[in-house]
Amino acid sequence: MIKSDVFKQSLLTLLPEVFGVTDAPHGYILDNGQAGLLGTLDQVDAATASARLRPSNETAASHTNHVLFIVNLHNAFERGERPEADWAGSWTNQVVDEAAWDRLRADLRAAYTTVISRLEQRQEWPDDGVDAYIMLVAHCAYHLGEIKQILTSLKT
Repeated sequence: MIKSDVFKQSLLTLLPEVFGVTDAPHGYILDNGQAGLLGTLDQVDAATASARLRPSNETAASHTNHVLFIVNLHNAFERGERPEADWAGSWTNQVVDEAAWDRLRADLRAAYTTVISRLEQRQEWPDDGVDAYIMLVAHCAYHLGEIKQILTSLKT
């Protein structure tokens, strides 16, 4: 059986890395602590975030909006809510101007801060709580990879 303080500390290491908000020079998943979602997105302008490789492809902005949806859904469940999940709607934000891009990144940063705050307060780890946090790390890391692939492909 895993000790809850060990599990919590692991999450408090991995989530900041996946979100790119740590100054760690090396990571468990990424090269460094700024290579994650917010660290990467902070280096992208709205035009790049809205660019498509092909007409049918998602944009970095749409992946970011989807990640925000996932984090907000996670936070709702942490508060004991059981909202109806609009998966299709989480992909609607394809193109953003600078103001919308700034808002989207700020909203993601605020939602991430809520995740960390709730995590720091958590004392018990029922199975669904463990599953939810593991899913959050994995799902956000997956979309980080998708965003990095889009950004790399746009440069070539």
